[in-house]
Amino acid sequence: MNRVVRLPRVLEGSLVIVCLGACDPGTSRPSPVRPDPGAAGAAAVTIPPVEAHGQLRVEAGALVDAAGDPVQLKGASSMWLNWETTGYAENLDALLWLRDRWHLQVIRAAMGVDTGGAYLANPGKARLQVDNVVKNAVSAGVYVIVDWHDHTAHEHRADAEQFFADIAEDYGDLPNLIYEPYNEPEKVGWTSEVKPYHEAIVGTIRDRDPDNVIILGTPNWSQYVDEAALSPVAGDNLLYTLHFYACSHDQWLRDRADAALASGIGLFVTEWGATAADGGLDGVVCLDQARAWLDWIDRHGLSWTAWKLDNCSDASCYFTSGAPVNGGWTADQLQGHGPFVRERMSE
Repeated sequence: MNRVVRLPRVLEGSLVIVCLGACDPGTSRPSPVRPDPGAAGAAAVTIPPVEAHGQLRVEAGALVDAAGDPVQLKGASSMWLNWETTGYAENLDALLWLRDRWHLQVIRAAMGVDTGGAYLANPGKARLQVDNVVKNAVSAGVYVIVDWHDHTAHEHRADAEQFFADIAEDYGDLPNLIYEPYNEPEKVGWTSEVKPYHEAIVGTIRDRDPDNVIILGTPNWSQYVDEAALSPVAGDNLLYTLHFYACSHDQWLRDRADAALASGIGLFVTEWGATAADGGLDGVVCLDQARAWLDWIDRHGLSWTAWKLDNCSDASCYFTSGAPVNGGWTADQLQGHGPFVRERMSE
């Protein structure tokens, strides 16, 4: 049956109807309607992902839904919100278009921390941008990753603790929310720097939110997941971050990921591109290697968000310059790895 969920204080004045499990107790849980994935496909009524799956959790390293069924979320990452000038990630109509035409189930709010104009310099603006993405995700019934987009987060631990305490207070009662406390640790040790940071942030979150999933960044730009697997963080509903860029990372990184999975930890690919690791500044897209990666991801049932929901000239940007902010994108308005992302998200 439907359950009315009251939104936290930052969303007061709105109600969201969430159907957890089966919408009719006498029937099986319905699946989302899958419309034609064409670039300008006709509108279709969907069962929003959060209504279809409800509260997520981690069981034996696998992401499962409220009914205990495996879940593979596919979606988009914003670009660094502090550098986003077009507003794709904060546009509700764009999110609804992605949900209904591309089958997006999750959006990632990549909140820059210590770069120009980011959170440490302008926390009010950064938090407002994150709030906009979260509110839109709630309205659209999709999951949302709140990402502390930082390469040296262990040096900003006090700021991160306060930020995630506030996020958990405001949104921790919503099934939509997923936390990502450390985007890409650089060349720092797992046991010496990264793991203690995660333990502190996980504790801060769990004091306020006992159950929403937390995705933990791993060393060397979230590639050395096998190192994290040797000494995992204690706690429930934890996954580990794996990032790849197809022109730069191939079988050697999948071997590391296979070792991590074999140890029993779970992975979530919160950032990937069919490009070089710089985001595709040269315009090159490596589709054969990207297909090998996405096939591997599908075999393991891993969830992902693809970098990045923007219209820059990088090959990792989905859209051409001038593509509308509010959806309705035609095939000639997609560029770089955008057509491939649409194809794999729509499957």
